[in-house]
Amino acid sequence: MLAVLKEKAAPGVTLKQVPIPKPQKDEVLVKVIYASICGTDIGIYDWIPWAASHIKPPTIIGHEIVGKVIEINSDKKTDIQVGDLVSSETHIFCLNCYQCMIKNYHICENMNLFGIGRNGGFAQYATIPLKTTWKNDPSIPVEFMSAQEPLGNAVHCVTKAGVKNKKVLIMGLGPVGLCAGAVSKAMGAKEVVGINDEPYRRQIAEKMGFDRILSKLDEKEYSTFDVVLEMSGNRLGIDIAFEAVRIGGKFVAFGIPKENVSIDWGKHMINKELTILSVFGRRLWETWKQTSKLLKSKKIDLSPLITHKFKLKDFEKAMTLMKSRKCGKILLEP
Repeated sequence: MLAVLKEKAAPGVTLKQVPIPKPQKDEVLVKVIYASICGTDIGIYDWIPWAASHIKPPTIIGHEIVGKVIEINSDKKTDIQVGDLVSSETHIFCLNCYQCMIKNYHICENMNLFGIGRNGGFAQYATIPLKTTWKNDPSIPVEFMSAQEPLGNAVHCVTKAGVKNKKVLIMGLGPVGLCAGAVSKAMGAKEVVGINDEPYRRQIAEKMGFDRILSKLDEKEYSTFDVVLEMSGNRLGIDIAFEAVRIGGKFVAFGIPKENVSIDWGKHMINKELTILSVFGRRLWETWKQTSKLLKSKKIDLSPLITHKFKLKDFEKAMTLMKSRKCGKILLEP
């Protein structure tokens, strides 16, 4: 089968024919229908320090997928059947650590990662642990099924923040930030404002229901937002986000900086008496259930977000476009 392989500990990837994998005990084999490119995949491609510390080449990358189950290797009772359309939860949990015991599976202390710590889904076939396989509702458009992970990140952020009747600022309009704006509106936010310099992303935000999209925040709006969702991981963006949140407000950190970031501890952490929350991934399986419900009810429409499709063999072209930021979510077709 054709696969996108991180073959060497260096920038770039290799498109290569590799054997179709065999599902190990308690795994499913899926024929991939769509896989979508994540910002994490850009970091892996560029071989940033985070990627170098998490991946041992050779590894098939890609973690946002939808596929059809063609084989199940398990004696365990499951509602997943051959022919089902399924997606993969990236966070592969151990079930044995303290976090797993208190059902925080998404922050398992011994976590492995699909498409990072083990072979993933930028391929024609992929194996997924049965315990991290999500059975999709067939009423959801197949294209949307491959983007449930980024949407789930947004659902987790917005749910944790509690945005009903609140004025919300989204800092950074990558795919998760765009989803966060749509989810905030669906969950009853009074106003949703986005900040991003890229005109293409600003147009998508308009289609996804943002009330206002700014290139930068006017100083008159500093300390006026009840909730700020920091989705950019950009140093300047983080500074503006701390300025924007009102005294006693909520600051939710999701974007991962590429370098260490310093903040004015006294001004932002102490004087404002903020509630600061951080989010990593999706709660299993609560967030997936919420995400599915939003898509089934059509309160969330991902059509504006999914802007391009490429054949898997054209991965390099897709990655070039992804890096340009003149796109939303890019789907790969094996």
